[in-house]
Amino acid sequence: MSVRNSRRLRYPLGLVALVVGIFALQGALDVVVQRVVESGFPAWLPTFGSPGQTVVTYTMLGSAYTYLLVPAAAFWLGVRYARVE
Repeated sequence: MSVRNSRRLRYPLGLVALVVGIFALQGALDVVVQRVVESGFPAWLPTFGSPGQTVVTYTMLGSAYTYLLVPAAAFWLGVRYARVE
């Protein structure tokens, strides 16, 4: 594979990784919330006040990733790798 072809693949692969990250994060949040309902938080997971506040905090962090970080990273990838040469 030439250098030019690998450069073309970086943009779509980066976008796929970002979108897969959204689904992985959503799945992890669902698992954590289910475990909290059943048996409380795991000892290794930091908590913030009450269980409800902790769930809201982690959900807000997941939303920040989905709605802020992913579009910014996609834009950066587009500017960096999608140039016409």
